[in-house]
Amino acid sequence: MIRIFAAILVVMVFLGCESQPTRPMLVSTNLWIGYSPLYYAQKKGWLRQNNIKLVQTISLGESFKTFESGAVDMLCGTQYEIKKASKSYENSGGIIMFNRSDGGDKILSNFSIEELKSKEKIDLYLEVESINSVLFEHFMQKYALSKKQINFINKTPDISSKLHMRTSPTVIVTYSPYNENLEKQGYKEISSAKDSNLFVLDAAYAPPKTMKQFPREVDRLNFLIAKSLKDLESKPKEYFKLINSEFNFDSYEEFKIALSSIEWIYDNYSEVINKRAKITNTEVLKLIKPYKMEK
Repeated sequence: MIRIFAAILVVMVFLGCESQPTRPMLVSTNLWIGYSPLYYAQKKGWLRQNNIKLVQTISLGESFKTFESGAVDMLCGTQYEIKKASKSYENSGGIIMFNRSDGGDKILSNFSIEELKSKEKIDLYLEVESINSVLFEHFMQKYALSKKQINFINKTPDISSKLHMRTSPTVIVTYSPYNENLEKQGYKEISSAKDSNLFVLDAAYAPPKTMKQFPREVDRLNFLIAKSLKDLESKPKEYFKLINSEFNFDSYEEFKIALSSIEWIYDNYSEVINKRAKITNTEVLKLIKPYKMEK
């Protein structure tokens, strides 16, 4: 009887181990100020301690392709990427809110809008398969630009950020922190998500299979985002020092300017709900309940 009991116990332990994830939950994310809580949690060692690992990509488009290929378990993106990602799962899964862009998605140029309207050819640098395209479409409609004027150049934000000042009409659609170097080159902001009234939402998307395979990790990621945002509020300079090895802001003041271009909505769904008509798919995706952190 003792031997039988011992054998059963061994089998139970073995099965229990088998049911646990054998690798970290992988989260695809790019360099965007609105995802900085993830980088903060990574620098603090919290992600590693909770079996979570970031897979950093160079753009939203690459993040989506990495997710689509099955190489990662969660996707950080705008409603544009999340809409495409959730289609494979019949618009199911869960999302953790980060922020909405309040001017963080920008359109820069070396010409004014009035000057651009009169040009026969405008070189446009943007990542075609991303929210950048949606932002520029709004811009074109608002200022009556024609597609015949536009020479589309599909470049990721990190590549576009290295563009030197040009003499020919040039427009660059980008986001923080990639706009910083361009503005130092002399490019000026001529529009943004704020000006176009385009509601740009950023979130982390977990498909059903991830929520089933990594329930604890999804929950811990949710908690760590809340914890990071609390530290941002209470210890902003420490937060800045930790994340800046990734973001490379020239100063704390530059970091604060970047933060002012977004609005954190992690634990405040009111605006999301009020503008639901403008947000693709959030009406069918489950909003993962945020953690309420003590002040």
